[in-house]
Amino acid sequence: MPLLQGIAASPGYAVAPLHRIVKQAPTVTRRELPADELPAEERRFGEAVAAARAEIQVLAEKVEKDLGPEDSAILSSQILILEDELTWDSTLQRIRERRLNAEAAFTAAVADVIHGFGDLPDGFFQERILDLRDVEERVLRHLTGVGSAEIDRPAETAVVAAVNLTPSDTAAIGSENVAAFLLAEGSRTSHVAILARSLGVPAVVGLGAELASVPPGTLVAVDGVSGRVYVDPDPATRADFEALVREQHHISRKLAHLRDLPAESPDGRRVSLCANVELPVEVDKVLAHGAEGIGLLRTEYIFFQHKDIPGEEEQVAVYTDFLRRMAGRPVLFRTLDVGGDKVKRFLGARREFNPFLGWRGIRFLLANRPLFKTQLRAMYRAAAAGPSRIMFPMITGVEELRAARELCRECCAELAAAGLDHDPDVEVGIMIETPAAALVADALARECDFFSVGTNDLIQYTLAMDRSNNRVAYLYQPLHPALLRSLRAVIEAAHAAGIWVGICGEMASETRYAEVLLGLGFDEISLHAPQLPKVKQVIRWTTVDEARALVAQLIDGESGTANDALLKEYIDARKRSRGDGGRGGLPLRRPAGR
Repeated sequence: MPLLQGIAASPGYAVAPLHRIVKQAPTVTRRELPADELPAEERRFGEAVAAARAEIQVLAEKVEKDLGPEDSAILSSQILILEDELTWDSTLQRIRERRLNAEAAFTAAVADVIHGFGDLPDGFFQERILDLRDVEERVLRHLTGVGSAEIDRPAETAVVAAVNLTPSDTAAIGSENVAAFLLAEGSRTSHVAILARSLGVPAVVGLGAELASVPPGTLVAVDGVSGRVYVDPDPATRADFEALVREQHHISRKLAHLRDLPAESPDGRRVSLCANVELPVEVDKVLAHGAEGIGLLRTEYIFFQHKDIPGEEEQVAVYTDFLRRMAGRPVLFRTLDVGGDKVKRFLGARREFNPFLGWRGIRFLLANRPLFKTQLRAMYRAAAAGPSRIMFPMITGVEELRAARELCRECCAELAAAGLDHDPDVEVGIMIETPAAALVADALARECDFFSVGTNDLIQYTLAMDRSNNRVAYLYQPLHPALLRSLRAVIEAAHAAGIWVGICGEMASETRYAEVLLGLGFDEISLHAPQLPKVKQVIRWTTVDEARALVAQLIDGESGTANDALLKEYIDARKRSRGDGGRGGLPLRRPAGR
């Protein structure tokens, strides 16, 4: 019974035959054209791009209908690639100056971009290579006239395996008959991993070349919690996994009763559970899972869905819609976080050699004060419709915070002078997502109303690793002692200053870290809405003393790997002591001896 070890990308269990996805890219022939054919060739390229854009839009709408706008934004971002000067302008330039046919010109333009990305250490650009290849293939199919590549979707329940899958591949496959996803490449923050978590489908990525040796039709057992894949499992292992699958479905139904109950430990420690969202249409899902508010509203998408920067009135309308639909529950608005993985041409943010360490977050906002003030004015005005909070991203010290708060005061003074309804008493806080902010948290805490920890960036900056680069994905360790000590220091600094502290990164959405977050002392946890009942259940049966004792052991641990093993032992022991599986009040066995 061979065992493949990969990266756990989406939790859950599955046992089913393997269904392999294989795609062949269109063949491109290079031709030099006479001058009189160049205008027609430019038009042909424009028509192919328009057709590709229409296809992507249809897929994005399908994903939005099935999963929501946050996931459809992954596909919508590909439309930006088609409009980007690095692909569009460069292709037209090659057609005009080198007299190349559109296929060859476009392929060369994409190759130049990918070459530039490949030379960079930044993993976001490595992930964007997959986006570029997806867009390239779609345009080339229209140019060559070979039509769309049909995805061989499983006709019966199966585990879908591939070297990698593009966002449009995943959208085309959907969730019907998909028991799990297995990828030879990829990371926990890849598109497929994000979509799999939204679908509630287990996923293991980074399995390497060994995955290709598994023949189609082979029965595989997938453990999306540990990242293990058992090939042709023996009868006992198969029976264990089949039981796990039944039990996880049972647990989801069982947890529905928690929706209106508080996330309160047996000894009275109350934690506020909120949700991360982007658009108003997500609010229904948030409320259905019992969220007490929105703990992170990413405002980037509101900008990215427009061709121009949305004006103050337009932003007021969108933000107000959130507040009204949340019906008195607080909404935390994060100011625009462009740069890094959110570059948009019309905002003036150009490609940088190391964008995650460049012009992004609060740095970009303070350099574009009219844009920043427009957004702040809209937030203060919308706050008249319900409880609001404002948060600044990528803060590294008090000077940035003071400059941003001064702009807040200017905005409120302007609104008051204009006689516009607004709430000047909105809580103002910051993201703790850089080691610098964590180290000076005591100084920052004296000058704001709350902290919210963004673990995605804090982990990669602290551990000097790129969370999107599958070569170093194994270093993405939320339980690394260095990170846990930073989190403890941040929380202690916040509480010493009398302010509350939340967490809104991916770490918050993983059920197995719930006891750790409780023991560290977070006041608010903001996560993906579907995970909320599971995290709530864990908090409701864990005392603060138990959680603190666990955290004390982890903080003194020697490594992230050792702490992962320690946490697993702790969870297993809790399951045994309860005699009920520990996750949802129901039996939840793992395969014996594995």
